[in-house]
Amino acid sequence: MKKLLCLCCGMVFCLNVSADFYATNLPSQIGEYNCSYFSTNNVNVPAMLAFTTNAGGGLTPPGTGPTWDFSQLQQTQEAVLRTDIIAPSNGMDGRDFPDATYAEQYTAETVTSTNQTGWQYYSITYQGRLYYGLYTPNTMADGLAVFEPSNVDIPATVTNGQTWNRSTSWNTTILGYYEIYYEFSDTATVDGQGTLILPNLGSFQALRVHEIQNLTGLLSGSPYEAETNQYYYWLVQNLGVTVQITVAGDINLDGETVPPLFTNSVERMYYANYYTNPPSPPHNFVPVNLFIQSQNGAVALNWIPFTNSLDDSVCTSYQVQAIDSLPCTNWQVLGLTSNTNWLDTLTSTQRFYRVVGFP
Repeated sequence: MKKLLCLCCGMVFCLNVSADFYATNLPSQIGEYNCSYFSTNNVNVPAMLAFTTNAGGGLTPPGTGPTWDFSQLQQTQEAVLRTDIIAPSNGMDGRDFPDATYAEQYTAETVTSTNQTGWQYYSITYQGRLYYGLYTPNTMADGLAVFEPSNVDIPATVTNGQTWNRSTSWNTTILGYYEIYYEFSDTATVDGQGTLILPNLGSFQALRVHEIQNLTGLLSGSPYEAETNQYYYWLVQNLGVTVQITVAGDINLDGETVPPLFTNSVERMYYANYYTNPPSPPHNFVPVNLFIQSQNGAVALNWIPFTNSLDDSVCTSYQVQAIDSLPCTNWQVLGLTSNTNWLDTLTSTQRFYRVVGFP
């Protein structure tokens, strides 16, 4: 596709230090997808979760925290897990989630097979990412879980040190006959920020979230199942949830302690079709006005619609890029938008911006 580059640079000096993540950065547009390396019973999980805080024991400022290195190429025990953003109506039992605006569809790809492993249903709201429920095939229980109530699993703004809670419940059946009622509760804490290194994608500033998840099941009104799991994930601007680690606990099943099917699972994102290297600027471009100001704890960018001087066509989408110094060609892509405005995180140093218009 031919690109019309409209370039503006601005410099911003920001006094406060922030590494916030915004739920609007999560992939939510139909057609977006990412791929991760996926494994279970990974013996390296303790090392993957290790990090140190600063000497004072407080929160670590951006740029000075730990480094989590997940950059290894695909290992022999790893499959590929693909996550597609699809219309809710295209997901299994999507009709049961009428308020969802998109679904995440998960497909496991190995050398010998490709299997769809689940669907989860969401909307991005002013509160954050609203989670309506899921469908998980090939389980003893009916795979459908419609949450009552729906809940925000990732708030609109996520900050280092932040804590939030959520709870929900749903009804299902086992073997298509026995009714079981599940209750789920979760406490999430952002327990660190630092540098995250992903295979193929590079290095990013990231926030790590640690969740403690409790699940109980009542069969015909009597306690039947109970388990507690730990879930860790790393949030990166413009990529979303990039690395996920689940540490599974034992299951109390009808009074008996049963080991989980796997002790842990690990997902490492290595590709996202909505995150690309910045395009190379052509020699001829049309400069336009880019207005930059500090606003409500963020950097607000606004620009006038880009017009092609050759045929008067107007750009339909814009790619926002940033860099910390000039001259330099390694521009970082912040994201793609059809609007003529953008919000970015405040930084403690100067930052330059430019906007690329697509016809």
